[in-house]
Amino acid sequence: MRYSPVAAILHWTIAALIIGQIIGGKYMHGLANSSPVKFDLYQLHKSFGLTILVLSLLRLGWRFTHKTPALPAAMPDWQKLAARGTHWLFYALMILTPLAGWAIVSVSPTDIPTKWFGFIPVPHLPFFGGVTDREAVEHIMEERHELLAYAILALLALHVGAALKHAFIDKDGVFASMAPERRSTWFGLAGVFVILGAASLFYLSTSGAPPAQASASHSHTHGAGGGNWIVDYDISKLVFVGSENGNEFKGSFGNFQADIEFDPADPGDAEIRVIVSTASASTGDSLRDSNLPGSEWLDVKNHPQATFETSSVRALGNGEYVADGTLIIKDIERPVTLNFTLDFKEDKARAIGGADLTRTDFGLGENASWLDEEGVALAARVEFEIHAKRKD
Repeated sequence: MRYSPVAAILHWTIAALIIGQIIGGKYMHGLANSSPVKFDLYQLHKSFGLTILVLSLLRLGWRFTHKTPALPAAMPDWQKLAARGTHWLFYALMILTPLAGWAIVSVSPTDIPTKWFGFIPVPHLPFFGGVTDREAVEHIMEERHELLAYAILALLALHVGAALKHAFIDKDGVFASMAPERRSTWFGLAGVFVILGAASLFYLSTSGAPPAQASASHSHTHGAGGGNWIVDYDISKLVFVGSENGNEFKGSFGNFQADIEFDPADPGDAEIRVIVSTASASTGDSLRDSNLPGSEWLDVKNHPQATFETSSVRALGNGEYVADGTLIIKDIERPVTLNFTLDFKEDKARAIGGADLTRTDFGLGENASWLDEEGVALAARVEFEIHAKRKD
């Protein structure tokens, strides 16, 4: 007796997705936050996780309503007990693991929206409305999710080992009972993966350029730069400050270039141009950082750089200056005024300053879910500390 084609299709589809999730999860977790593909991988990871959850529930329902092949009569009772226990533990893990991932997104202070492959909105779980320390609960759920994933991996290794034993040592037909036999089963499996592949391609096509194109367009911008000053990027900083749910957070751009033409005796002739790699934005929070490169925020794929260029610089006295210029983010140009202080010591200079911005002026986080009063504040600030040495 064999498992039905529906049971076989669900079994092999879920198995392939679980293996893919474990490999993909390890890969994306190891990527730098500046990677332009990290956001998309996180979103696809969520979509495939929800797919596993739905398919596992369908598989469980099918299991309750359809008879399964009997185990060989010659199999020892303890092996039969272990086999049944392993199957029920698999069901529990296949449901609890994606639920834990769903819980991470639901309780996270970043409140990241979830759409199944980019076109079906998925609500957050309703159990976390009264949680006050959401960040602490988020970390707990992340640990639980990772622990459950390792448990699945261990159980999977045990399950595969037992299947191979039945196939090549016992030769008792247990392995063959789940192996696809009918042509319709193979077509069904192929159809499922075609649908999932098409959904993934749909998501990638609607979220921006494909990863290969994004990677090719991203270049490292640290360099000597133009102008009559050489920036020391090892000690210079370009940071941004925001507020989320009333709590301030800070981030930084790890990759930028500043071309500075400046004469303290004649600041009116100064020319300053700054090019920032948007993919280098980082706040230290994994979920927030996975969201920053996405189309709702910095849209790294389509807009790998932001720029600021001065139109005028004037001295206020006592080492204080004002620079008027144009800031371009996501191809949106807005006038911005920088206030900064400038200290000179022989042939070296240090500039410290910043500017206040409204993030929606640059199309950052304009989705309704980001505009809630208790979400990410509209007001933001960019601050910098630039150390430079005069060219010889």
